[in-house]
Amino acid sequence: MIQHSRPYITEEDVTAVRQVLQSGNIAKGEMVFKFEKALMEYLGTKSAFTAASGTSALLLGLKALGIKKNDEVILPTYVCRNVMDAVFSIGAKPVLCDIGKEWNMSVQTIKPKITSRTKAIIVVHIFGILAESGKIKELGIPVIEDSCQAFGAKYDGKKLGSESELAMYSFHATKCLTTGEGGVLTSNSTKVTSKIEELLAKNFIFSPITDIQAVLGLSQLKKYEQMLFKRMKIAEKYFNELKDNGFCLPKGIKDKSIFFRFPLKVEKLNFESIKKLFYKNGIHVRRGVDALLHRNLKLDDKDFPMAVKLFSETLSIPIYPALNDEEQKYIIDNINNILNRI
Repeated sequence: MIQHSRPYITEEDVTAVRQVLQSGNIAKGEMVFKFEKALMEYLGTKSAFTAASGTSALLLGLKALGIKKNDEVILPTYVCRNVMDAVFSIGAKPVLCDIGKEWNMSVQTIKPKITSRTKAIIVVHIFGILAESGKIKELGIPVIEDSCQAFGAKYDGKKLGSESELAMYSFHATKCLTTGEGGVLTSNSTKVTSKIEELLAKNFIFSPITDIQAVLGLSQLKKYEQMLFKRMKIAEKYFNELKDNGFCLPKGIKDKSIFFRFPLKVEKLNFESIKKLFYKNGIHVRRGVDALLHRNLKLDDKDFPMAVKLFSETLSIPIYPALNDEEQKYIIDNINNILNRI
């Protein structure tokens, strides 16, 4: 079975983790400090606070902005539920917006949701595709950039997070850079950094990562640009060899994505049926997201037309550095054959 996602773990990664295990220093320690410093250097930020997950990092970011009970936080309906749950967990109200035709939220989808109680916007760079975060920041509302799927992506020539008051990333097993579990909150603001340090000094409930995770992250970071290059080469091959037969290649995102996911648009897609066809042939495919958040809140589909459309039409196919040439050729051949029958 060709998995939809698979971490890229090398012998260097294994050796690095083994050395920490053998040292006996396996809790939070020197390696965590080194990893945070390396992240600051790589992303170009003034601070980096590692956490047990991307969700934990987001929660810390919301607290650093002073978000409190009954404040409103805007986020897209087309994202994983953990983002909304982080808002709920501090007593704030998540306000969901629609997305555009390239899967991301935009100024146009955000503006109708702004009220006097709006205190923050969580800007999600879904699938590794750059959202228009620069324009969104011009709305004058504090922004947390959810870059969990876009670690290392560049916006206007600079790494995501390098010009952000707050940005958060996930290092889950499926993400572009992994520590198994884990995440990080970064800031380019001295004021916000001081607030985060104050929260942590007051023993704000916050689970750290361990030296075991940190050393894996350090090892991955050393080769991360090569890992991104591999993703881009795989994406380029998909663009060159997949045929437009019953589906659309995501050409609009070609120059603004690091391809955490490679989404295809398939009109009149019966996802469960097509998933079974791929699975029968040994390929695991997925939807773009598991569910639309507004449906969890019993909100009307008519208020989120593009998200509803893309939820039904988006097919996510395997793309990761551990995918070899033979596997990719098999995927391409199957996609071209299977979709010819739709």
